[in-house]
Amino acid sequence: MILNMELDPDLMYDDYDDDLMQYLDGDDYNPDLEDLLAAYHHGYDLPQHYERVSVVQLYQDCIVPTLTQAVQNIVSLFIMCLVFRLVCVFGSVASPQTGLPPWFLHVSSAMFGIMVLHNFFKISLLYLVACCGLTYILLTALSVRWRHLSGIVIAASITVFIIVCELIVVHNTTWHMIRGAQMILSMKIISLAFDFGSGAVMDLPNIFEYLGYCLNVGTVIFGPWISYKEYIGLLQPNRLYFSLGWMLKLIRSSVSSLLCLIVSTCVVQWLILGDTYKWLRAYGDAQSFRFSHYFVSFLSESTAVLSGIGIKDDNGNISWDLKVSRPHHIEIPRSLVEVVTNWNLPMHYWLKTYVFKSARPLGTFVAILFTYAFSALLHGLNFQLAAVLFSLGFYSYVEYVLRNKLSTTFSACIQAKHCPGDCEHTYHYWHPAVLIVNVCFGMLTVFHLAYLGLMFDSSSQQEQGYTMLHTLDKWAKLDYASHWVVLGTFIFHLLI
Repeated sequence: MILNMELDPDLMYDDYDDDLMQYLDGDDYNPDLEDLLAAYHHGYDLPQHYERVSVVQLYQDCIVPTLTQAVQNIVSLFIMCLVFRLVCVFGSVASPQTGLPPWFLHVSSAMFGIMVLHNFFKISLLYLVACCGLTYILLTALSVRWRHLSGIVIAASITVFIIVCELIVVHNTTWHMIRGAQMILSMKIISLAFDFGSGAVMDLPNIFEYLGYCLNVGTVIFGPWISYKEYIGLLQPNRLYFSLGWMLKLIRSSVSSLLCLIVSTCVVQWLILGDTYKWLRAYGDAQSFRFSHYFVSFLSESTAVLSGIGIKDDNGNISWDLKVSRPHHIEIPRSLVEVVTNWNLPMHYWLKTYVFKSARPLGTFVAILFTYAFSALLHGLNFQLAAVLFSLGFYSYVEYVLRNKLSTTFSACIQAKHCPGDCEHTYHYWHPAVLIVNVCFGMLTVFHLAYLGLMFDSSSQQEQGYTMLHTLDKWAKLDYASHWVVLGTFIFHLLI
């Protein structure tokens, strides 16, 4: 590992030998031994000394092994995506007599998807296949007389499926492993059900189209979520070709993904040592987690583009413009609202379209809480994720209403979102006071992100999901400072 801890166990415990023997014999023991035993009783780590290794050691002991393992794990996925792309391209350019039928392309999408699912999850892929099968049967039954209820019924059914699997059927470690793929699959099925119920998708897809969409090889593991229309669009003849833009987008996303992995795994821990100031450690843990998310986001761009997804046709001008995340809007944020929006662009659109708008009649604040609650459910029934997402929802709402009120009061461009260029505010972005206020809110956002993200560490609990005690202990070490600040912000909003 990249950190050296210089501890000599013999020297560490020699000083306590005599005192420990006195304690075991029933005699009194000194305060140092008492502190040591108390620390052990409460599970605290002994004092550790960290030293920063050289750049050469960092490269040899962390960067090279990390890249090697990552490439070994994803190379098979890339190959399957490319093979599917080749099947689609050469199948479309064949003559009408020998061309591949559409159903074969959909079956290819599903079969390659199942192959990569088996490569990543082995027999656990059956839970995902079962979810596909059960929801299609239900969707077919609803199409007979209750088509307009398809979205609500399918969403409720998947909710029950997730709860039963996580709490009763599936082992915690297994569910934690497949929950990302289950989340993408759930989003696809629910969006298709709502689109079918509203008429946006005219006809119920046949079983080949349905499985090809749900188990599409380019999105089945890491995402991103794509709509059913986007999936059908990738099989259109005018989109089935290779181009320089396609290749450049693939290279850019793949390289960005690996760079983010290196930063998350090696660079952050090398720059911010474990014995530094607690808030700086919190920022380092949170930043490491954020860059691991960017790694997955750019990787999902790569697999999607490699399989033919992400093309943009602007009046004949073809470009590859798929974006899953915008790290620069998160690392240098204007507001928490901007962070939430740019964290996962496809998922943000999905939540806004299929969850927030459905709950909007209940009121904006209720709709926001319901949206974050459903997002927490999709991510898994985990207290840590739920606590972070609900906190983030409340934080974003408080910031949004406060900045809107301040913007109206002072007629300044200090809202949570960027004002349009022709806004009617008196004081615009370039005004010194406006710049100072926006920078202060941006720094406050960085503070909140460090607080909310610090518990996503690499402890042994990660494989099964973090517990409530883990989350509360992490926040308690920072005196719940972020929650107190938001509470104070909300009270200030009510008073002005």
